[in-house]
Amino acid sequence: MFIGGIIPGPREPSAEQNDHFVGPIIDQFKRAWSPGISVSHTSYSQERSVTTESAILLSVNDLPAARKLAGLQGHGSTNFICTACNLKGKSMIVNTDYSRWSRRNVDSMRNASYAWRRANTLAEQKRIFDEHGVRWSSLWELAYWDPTRMLVVDSMHCILEGIVHYHCRHVLRLNNAASKLSTDGFKYAYDWPWEAYHPDLVPTGFEIPEQHITRISKIQEALCLALEGEKSLKLSGVWNRLDRNGTVASLHFVAFTLDLVPGQLDVWPEISSLYVERAQSKSKKPVTFPAGKDATTKHHFIALLLNWHLDRELISNTRILPTGTPETLQYVQRVITNTKTPSWINSVPKNYGEASAGTIKADEWRTLSTIYLPIALVTLWGDDDGCAPPDDDSDQGMLFKALENSMALFQAT
Repeated sequence: MFIGGIIPGPREPSAEQNDHFVGPIIDQFKRAWSPGISVSHTSYSQERSVTTESAILLSVNDLPAARKLAGLQGHGSTNFICTACNLKGKSMIVNTDYSRWSRRNVDSMRNASYAWRRANTLAEQKRIFDEHGVRWSSLWELAYWDPTRMLVVDSMHCILEGIVHYHCRHVLRLNNAASKLSTDGFKYAYDWPWEAYHPDLVPTGFEIPEQHITRISKIQEALCLALEGEKSLKLSGVWNRLDRNGTVASLHFVAFTLDLVPGQLDVWPEISSLYVERAQSKSKKPVTFPAGKDATTKHHFIALLLNWHLDRELISNTRILPTGTPETLQYVQRVITNTKTPSWINSVPKNYGEASAGTIKADEWRTLSTIYLPIALVTLWGDDDGCAPPDDDSDQGMLFKALENSMALFQAT
């Protein structure tokens, strides 16, 4: 193993700072590729010197590190969301028609990267980055560098801690999120896959001061609190939390991650009334909800977020496929407890799905998705007293389709 360097702490360097650590390593690889490195002999040529050529074939990272290292926009960007293809905009994240995924032009990316480095002003660099999704990275000094083919998100983060984790927790809902309570005793309505804030990957215009980044998780937590039933919080109570914990910038970022329209026309009447009540208390002029106008104020962003929350609450109360029932989770836990496996198979928490189980690690996700969950879900949803489940839209039929979908993922794992 060759350790090119260790970046000192205590904080992770920014994208621009990071390249100062990468540059010296790239300089070594430039020489190692051309003219190459001459060695006195190798195991195959004991009596004569040999010139070797070394190259970086793949750069393997987690998703944020891959974008930072290569000088590319983050996956939450409003422009380029992929390092390999030309899909643009967050709405394209769910585009699975791969026949229409055209590969990005590497020469254009290289030219934009060099243009960013030559730019004389920060404004010009910002324009290039916003338009092309590329900033300077020393990797472009390698003549063969092609991030569309050579920049890889490792399987641990991409598949196990990414897709498998998301599928089990947010699609199948195999956790006890519905029974969790906030620190002050209020119930959560749902568990939402919130997007984290990465300072170097956030799109231009959504930056947040470092001291306010912690506010984002508090806003996200408030937007998951139940509005109906026992241990719920009134709409005005959630408003108060957002008002207390949020700033314009942090509320704006959360609204962006939810892909909310800044100039939304329609909101729930109770949201509009609450907006007028709160805004009027700080204004001597008559106030109406600014429908159709881009949100710029704290109250306007809170109204948009609460409107999303109310929509989501109503959806969660409609018919949802019963994949994540307490009975299902208990059955999975029994399978984990009672299944005998070889000693070389790493164990997983027997209380999987509960908060006390802690964070599930990549190797545990592999074991769950290749051993325990297939056994549990096949015996639970794939067998109807010895017969195949019905092929219809009944709960049994839909659970069987969920099983087929899950098994396709587990087999790929």
